[in-house]
Amino acid sequence: MACSFHLKAETSTLLATTNPSDFPFYSTSQSIEKTISGTVLSSEDNMPLPGVSILLKGAGRGTVTDIDGKYSLEVPDEGAVLIFSSIGFEKQEVAVGNQTSIDLTLQVDMQQLGEVVVVGYGTQRRKDITGSVASVGSKDFNTGMSVAPEQLLQGKVAGVNIVQNSGQPGAPSTVTIRGVNSISAGNDPLYVIDGVPLQFSSSNKFVSSVQGSSPFSSEGTNPLNSINPSDIESIDILKDASATAIYGSRGANGVIMITTKSKSSGETLTYDTYVGVSSVRKTLPVLSADQYRDYATANNLAFPDEGADTFWQDEVFRSAVSQNHNIAFGGGSDASNYRASIGYTDQQGILLSSGLKKYTGRFNGTHKALEGRLRLGVNMTYGKTAEDNTPVSSNINNEGGNILKDAIRWAPTLPVTNPDGSYYQIGELRINPVSWVEVDDERYTGMFLGNVDAAFDLMDELTFRINLGHNDQYIERFTNMPASHPSGETDGGRASINKQQNYSSVAEATLTYNKEFNSNTNLSLLGGYSFQRFVTEYTFTEANNFVSSSVKWNLIQSGTILSNTSYKSANRLASVFGRANLRLKDRYLFTFTLRNDGSSRFGENNRWGLFPSGAFAWNITEEDFMKTSSFDQLKLRVGYGVTGNQEIPNDLYRQQLGIAGSAVYVLGGEAIPSVLPTNYANPDLQWEQTNQLNIGLDFGFLNNRLTGTLDYYEKYTNNLLLQFSTAAPSVVNTQWANVGEVENKGIELSLNADLMVDRPLSWNMNVNFSRNRNEVTSLSNSQFSREEIRTSPLSGVITPKDFSQIIRPGLPLGTFYGREFTGYDENGMETYLDTDGVAGADLVVIGNANPDFIYGMSHQFRYKRFDGSFTLRGVVGNDILNNTAAEFSYTNSTPGINILQSALTSGVSRDQTAQFSSQWLEDGSYLRMDNINIGYNFDVAALGFLKRARVYVTGQNLFVITGYSGYDPEVRTNTNGGGNAAIGIDYLAYPRPRVFMLGGSFAF
Repeated sequence: MACSFHLKAETSTLLATTNPSDFPFYSTSQSIEKTISGTVLSSEDNMPLPGVSILLKGAGRGTVTDIDGKYSLEVPDEGAVLIFSSIGFEKQEVAVGNQTSIDLTLQVDMQQLGEVVVVGYGTQRRKDITGSVASVGSKDFNTGMSVAPEQLLQGKVAGVNIVQNSGQPGAPSTVTIRGVNSISAGNDPLYVIDGVPLQFSSSNKFVSSVQGSSPFSSEGTNPLNSINPSDIESIDILKDASATAIYGSRGANGVIMITTKSKSSGETLTYDTYVGVSSVRKTLPVLSADQYRDYATANNLAFPDEGADTFWQDEVFRSAVSQNHNIAFGGGSDASNYRASIGYTDQQGILLSSGLKKYTGRFNGTHKALEGRLRLGVNMTYGKTAEDNTPVSSNINNEGGNILKDAIRWAPTLPVTNPDGSYYQIGELRINPVSWVEVDDERYTGMFLGNVDAAFDLMDELTFRINLGHNDQYIERFTNMPASHPSGETDGGRASINKQQNYSSVAEATLTYNKEFNSNTNLSLLGGYSFQRFVTEYTFTEANNFVSSSVKWNLIQSGTILSNTSYKSANRLASVFGRANLRLKDRYLFTFTLRNDGSSRFGENNRWGLFPSGAFAWNITEEDFMKTSSFDQLKLRVGYGVTGNQEIPNDLYRQQLGIAGSAVYVLGGEAIPSVLPTNYANPDLQWEQTNQLNIGLDFGFLNNRLTGTLDYYEKYTNNLLLQFSTAAPSVVNTQWANVGEVENKGIELSLNADLMVDRPLSWNMNVNFSRNRNEVTSLSNSQFSREEIRTSPLSGVITPKDFSQIIRPGLPLGTFYGREFTGYDENGMETYLDTDGVAGADLVVIGNANPDFIYGMSHQFRYKRFDGSFTLRGVVGNDILNNTAAEFSYTNSTPGINILQSALTSGVSRDQTAQFSSQWLEDGSYLRMDNINIGYNFDVAALGFLKRARVYVTGQNLFVITGYSGYDPEVRTNTNGGGNAAIGIDYLAYPRPRVFMLGGSFAF
């Protein structure tokens, strides 16, 4: 409730006096008045309630309570009625009569509490929102083992698709809001944490330079891991342009507003904990030792046989134990309060030698001075993660291996260890899967995020605010393949050190005018300025041929340097912005937004961009003709706006130079490295621009026991920031330009139903559904035109070594393109569609990685002291390229390696090599039981020191209903092809685990 008080105190105003002659009961002859005074308290904690609006009914004048909850107001001596209202509390009317002092306790409005949403640079009542904004509070977050904030939202919000890239502890997630807009620039939404907008570098991968055969994961870090999910109060998602245009050049992909917790009333200390056990949900059905021997014997093939019966996936997967502890404490007075927390997470991975340890600390505080006119706030957090990454890579080519690939392909007739306890090995191209634990891959990430803000009421209607924030993130990665291990034997050991630091500072100032003309008419004006600077510093060193196997990372003194690079880069963003909100008669709502951004990422010709938006909403239920209708709420929303995307590398608008390998000029007997351009100057480079139309309807029935939202949108993104290959001959291989257009159209539906209330059993249900259609409409501009672009390269031994997807006008992003498999001929060789019979198999569209629709369903129950919840979510109609199955479904590789059991019955010939075709596309539709939670709340009334105690059990990822044959149908493999990670490709992805947890939550 402290949060609600603070917001009201900032936005409440002294109501103006209107013309008394407008009101029939009021006569100018009525000159007798009296003073009414009193104190307003909160029913939740019986504390004084500042910022309460007290309006003299029918007179259009009133006052607000001060920081001590006190008020004083002149009223007529007869017939006066006072209206008391505050956000988060039920409105009350009190007849004055002959009273001169009225003390009142406002009752908490539990429904209205969830109706205050965070928008850019402020808050609004849900009732007054004109854009498409979804909110999820802490009570509705996903239960289970969540390391990063976005995992709390999976399946909860229509139009928001969140895919955790793998099951590796700390793995990042891919978050898209209303489809994919961009090809080469980023598609991630903008994150704003406690008012600080963050920019995460696209170069957070920290990949070893040994790309073609590196066993190390190319999966990037997740900067949001440094935020403790237990510290989050609510997450608001701004989806349409009228809501996101206030962030201008960074709003095209949506905005996620994260608000952290302030002190809870009545709770001084809280402790939350859980312990969990994770295991692999399924394994791939490869040949058993008996099947392996039988196949080799039947085909007169020699094979390695040490008499073992080893199922290698069981050897590399394990039951992993995790634990989490969070302690929060707070205190304060009417003028000041604070909340501090510390957290610790230790999460083991289900693959050997993988895991994550995480440490977090947070402090939030507020202070009010000058009778509440000055409000100060500070938010600070620091998080550190230490990751032990097992060698799992999705871009291994040909013979390269890692722990998961070798666990699938190693012969089941071979043992794990030799009689002396050492690992049984074959050589550098066939490495014992369990022995990969001897290879090191450690990553350390730390992030500080903090801001201070001050708000001062210059007048009752006019507030000046300044916000200063800083974000500092460092990432260090250390990899080592020792000479004693087959992976590093030929190199004499190989190791690398990557270090990167990303830091930014922001300064923002806003002026807000908020005028209440009467109880149902309001005007709010916002104007502001923002400046933000981002800096990235990076170093990378790699060496081999170490003098000793015991050397890990003493690279310069103990090995031969292979690479030693570094750089520093910066960019700046300056902005002026404004917003006007007008509410007329509680039924007509208008919003106008304008932001002008200037970015150092673009040339002087297009450095500044203008991003406008406008929206209108009509609260139809406020109309007189709806008074007898069955609707409790019915609001129509229409909005249109322009937003941008600038997520590309720095300095692309101007020519940059680099050393061209070993080429030299000889001048006066001296060898001089050849310096050549790395890109062509493009001073016309500018933002991607997304124009979006949104039409929405909010509705409610049965005393709002059934509420819902229906939205239709159209998005058109032009001036795509596209990285394309230049025509030969050219000293520059690729170039950036604004080329092409992408279209997204979709529909979203959210329903919330209180199926049972005011009974021993209460039951709430939330359902969401979204459907998006994506299409590339153009790949050209006035200087450049392409008919198509091939993308998403294949991995492993599959041939041809080509790209699996195509970008072509008329098709969606994520379109699979290749040969259409038609079966086997009489010799067991694959056949493909060939319409002309001349130039070999046709290359055609063979699939689409985009789903027909996505959906989620959540249920919450309460029976006496028991509570429970579960969440289901899924997708329908998407295709997945099972690159893993394509590699291990050909008998020509056996008995050299193991294969899937399905290869023995497919009819494929031993002469057939692995080929890419539609044969390896599978239906990726699924329904996942995301989590089930059952808890018991103890009666602690007799215990003075304990205010709340709950214990619970949780199951996470309990089952998946799908026809997909791989580890998991929810995949986001990074094929290391540049640009954005391809969608719908599965190759050696770290499986997502099944988790069982026991936990508790206690308040003192």
